[in-house]
Amino acid sequence: MNSETLEEAYRQEKDPKVRERLLMVMGVLDGKTTRRVAADLRCPQPNIVYWKRRFEEEGLEGLKDKPRSGRPLKVASWKLTRIKTLIEKKQCWTATEVTRLIYEKTGVQYSLMHVTRLLHSWGLSKQRPRKKHINAATDEEVERFKKGREKR
Repeated sequence: MNSETLEEAYRQEKDPKVRERLLMVMGVLDGKTTRRVAADLRCPQPNIVYWKRRFEEEGLEGLKDKPRSGRPLKVASWKLTRIKTLIEKKQCWTATEVTRLIYEKTGVQYSLMHVTRLLHSWGLSKQRPRKKHINAATDEEVERFKKGREKR
């Protein structure tokens, strides 16, 4: 593979880890030693050797992370997607309410911390309803007050 192809792949790549690995490979292919590339990129020399070997064996795909094993999900992702759409329809949810909703829809009891992480991964935040003062005006009184100010 030539350096133009690698440079094009570098420009198009979005993942910063893969971009760094491409820099490692490009440095070695330019004739630099693995120690020199490691010093330039400020990373351990064995990393350069590892990614160079992966590139030689698997090509560009070898520079990408391989899937990792992990604990299987308690709730299917399609069910969580449905719950997310329910949450997005309503204006304000608390994390406790989302925890209850997940339990009602799936029968799985998530911790409050896990639901907070889940909301964060969806681009949402846990929200708390604002406390109202005991003598606070009702929404109708506030609107009436606003309308009265316009006449002046």
